[in-house]
Amino acid sequence: QGKIGVKFNVGTDDISIEEINAIINDGKYHVVRFTRSGGNATLQVDNWPVIERYPAGNNDNERLAIARQRIPYRLGRVVDEWLLDKGRQLTIFNSQATIKIGGKDRGHPFQGQLSGLYYNGLKVLNMAAENDANIVIEGNVRLVGEVPSSMTTESTATAMQSEMSTSVMETTTTLATSTARRGKTPTKEP
Repeated sequence: QGKIGVKFNVGTDDISIEEINAIINDGKYHVVRFTRSGGNATLQVDNWPVIERYPAGNNDNERLAIARQRIPYRLGRVVDEWLLDKGRQLTIFNSQATIKIGGKDRGHPFQGQLSGLYYNGLKVLNMAAENDANIVIEGNVRLVGEVPSSMTTESTATAMQSEMSTSVMETTTTLATSTARRGKTPTKEP
């Protein structure tokens, strides 16, 4: 309890990354940074060290080396093509048509305030406040105002101000999900 983690699936297996040292249910503001490219991910809470997750067999060279040990030499070309296709599969979910804020009640949902939520460089909460069609609000989510002027500690305030967007959303359940684009070009601007 009081920890943060992310679980995602890019078409193969569930991949988890979690920060087990930082407590985030302490009533203070925290900066959480999550990045993902294919099955690789990083997670950082406040100024704690960045946690990196690089699943085994997640790059073409590793998959090729594993496969070549088990596949007869005469099938090498077929295996190479198959592995390249698997690599492309991991990038299918790298662009989204919509971003959802809120969502269905989960076992242990997030309750609190979000600010400075960025996705691929987009200020998601600002876009939600401007009723952008690509941002979908679900559940008990509401705009509550500007970024708080007083923070718990000076170091948190300094770290947070550059990370925050100008709006704050309060939510009783928050779930960021996305759907894959199918042959569409992105319509969002940074």
